[in-house]
Amino acid sequence: MNLWKITATQPTRELASKLTVSNGLIGVKDLTEVPQLQEGPQTESVVYVNGFYDYEPIQYGEAQFGFPQRNQTMIPLPAPTRFELWLDDVPVDLEQGKLVSQQYALSMQTGQFTHELVWEETATGRQLEIRLTRLTSLKTAALLTQQVAVKARNFKGGKLRVISGMHAPATPQSADFDPRLAHYDAAEILDNQQVKQLSPTVRSLTFKALQSDQQLSLLTSYDQAGDWVADGNWMGEFELGATPITVTKKIWAELGDAELTDAAQTNLAATFEDISQSQAAALADFWATSDIQITGDTESQLGIRFSQFGLLQAVGLHESGRGIAAKGLTGSGYNGHYFWDTEIYEAPFFYWNHPELAKRLLMVRYQQLSHAKAYAQSLGLDGALFPWRTINGEEASAYFPASTAAIHIDADIAYLVIRYYQITHDATFMRDYGQELLVETSRFYLSYGNFADDKGFVLNTVTGPDEYTALVNNNAYTNYLVQFELRYLTDHFTQKDIGRFKVSQREWTSFKAAADQMYFETHGDLIAQDDSFLSKKRLDLTRIPKDQFPLLTHFHPLVLYRLQVLKQADLLLAMVLLPEQFSDAQVQTNYDYYEPLTTHDSSLSPAIYAIAAARLGKYDGAIEFFKRTINTDLQNMQGNTADGLHLAAMGGSWITFAWGMMGLTVTDDTAELKPYLPTGWTGCRFKLSYRGTIYTIDVTATALTVTGAISDEVTVNQEQGTITINAMK
Repeated sequence: MNLWKITATQPTRELASKLTVSNGLIGVKDLTEVPQLQEGPQTESVVYVNGFYDYEPIQYGEAQFGFPQRNQTMIPLPAPTRFELWLDDVPVDLEQGKLVSQQYALSMQTGQFTHELVWEETATGRQLEIRLTRLTSLKTAALLTQQVAVKARNFKGGKLRVISGMHAPATPQSADFDPRLAHYDAAEILDNQQVKQLSPTVRSLTFKALQSDQQLSLLTSYDQAGDWVADGNWMGEFELGATPITVTKKIWAELGDAELTDAAQTNLAATFEDISQSQAAALADFWATSDIQITGDTESQLGIRFSQFGLLQAVGLHESGRGIAAKGLTGSGYNGHYFWDTEIYEAPFFYWNHPELAKRLLMVRYQQLSHAKAYAQSLGLDGALFPWRTINGEEASAYFPASTAAIHIDADIAYLVIRYYQITHDATFMRDYGQELLVETSRFYLSYGNFADDKGFVLNTVTGPDEYTALVNNNAYTNYLVQFELRYLTDHFTQKDIGRFKVSQREWTSFKAAADQMYFETHGDLIAQDDSFLSKKRLDLTRIPKDQFPLLTHFHPLVLYRLQVLKQADLLLAMVLLPEQFSDAQVQTNYDYYEPLTTHDSSLSPAIYAIAAARLGKYDGAIEFFKRTINTDLQNMQGNTADGLHLAAMGGSWITFAWGMMGLTVTDDTAELKPYLPTGWTGCRFKLSYRGTIYTIDVTATALTVTGAISDEVTVNQEQGTITINAMK
């Protein structure tokens, strides 16, 4: 078993998602590079470009003031990865021949997708070996490369004709009432392509989004002599010999009209070997600081690597200025929108391993701060409210009970600001960007909530992470995260900081009072998810037929809103994010109460219960939830991998390992680990980046070892099984 590769022999819609290559800007989802050799069910064959979107009006049966007027939709583009092959005058297809064998593979060491085939001509028995290789550069965002190599297997001589170009855009999708899927008709949002000859060797195809007026240009070149033919296609003819014939197609993607810039020209002239070596080197550097090595459990090893690789592919190693869509660039689910998943589930991997990438994700939010201020103002509120679903910073969700009301999005972003600073001590970022994010989101909460005589500070009519409970008062998760933000702000801001943002003394006093008087409904160690939750009727999930999950596709929201039932972890998520605030007894009580009510209909949920279970010593439950998380897409656990990978679950895989199995926590000046090895694991090795130092941690059944640190910085308590890292002063 190769623990660095995903392989398969038959195409499926799920496989197309798993074998997508992407780099944060470009994603290519295509298993049909030679269309005439396609077997089995039709798979999605498209290219996604992060940030290339169009508007479409939102149709309401009963529109109300302040509702979003238009949706943003990431546009699926024709896949520029087509190769058509002819042997002499015979098309290489399934009418004139058959497939003897084929294998698909995605390597996490080279970053390359490969498709290897053997085709046999029926009339003559002649066989061709065909190998297609594709990569999207992790270092150079705009570069997509694909190579076809063809070799005569059991004969000599003959002519090979290669034709390459585009194919038709993806067919319209209709998701009915399922909010997880995309809604688009590419023909209605994408203008006809325009072909331009930019140089003797480079052609461009420019697409225009009809409503947003965005333009995207794909510049194409080939490394072999050939002719440009109709419809932007290219054709080359070759004599088959002893060595494979290779044709490398390079594509450069740029927002805007086509221009052959110096960067485009240089990269389009690069050889396939140079591009491949650069990709392998980038991945070698990535894995050198990120790889988690698990011994004794190959399933966990492959799953955690696939998750980390998926996160990397969603971001890249370049300056893209774009966020992470819920599906990354592996599918059109959720229309390519950015969610809170980024801050809570995906960013921790980056701020503990590649903090520069976590900073880039924060900068995406900061660059959209003006939109967030305008959004709050439209609601008659102060500060900034970030959108629940967005690409460009505008709210794109039409269903406000599960979007606008989910005001915890602000606190989620603030949480990332705080954790990023605690781990990196990046004072420049905090001064120039982070403090403003904290102030403006805190101002929003102060204006949204109010002080009630009998309760203290309350946040009414909100929706927490559990989307089966909407428009409630005092969602505990929201209140805990807001309290964490307000306390951090008031504990760490100086008078100079206060003056920079024109915070009045009255406002400052209110920040402190809201934090100190934040309301929570408690019953001993049991904490109510919200003011009304415990008064509702419990739903016995054991009586619901399996074919009625997920519940949101089978039950009206008002049915779910009236019951004690959870789509995903809610209060437990607050306990995982803020472990220092809750005792083991509280975690135990609330785990036992809420887990039987949780459907885990969301892929975000199992990871959180895994971490909580690990803290409680429920190690069998922790590893069960962990494997459910790492296999979300590898085994299609949610049944919808065909619509794209679950990036939050990939982030959840890492936090389950780090926060759960390894017991990683952080405060202002200390990081602490309390590791354990699940049954079957004989050891693990991983690295963490903390305050500019990379630490290597080795865990076995009998020893804990830390390297990369000075002796007075790290304390290893073998008896108690803890590692403490004190921040360097």
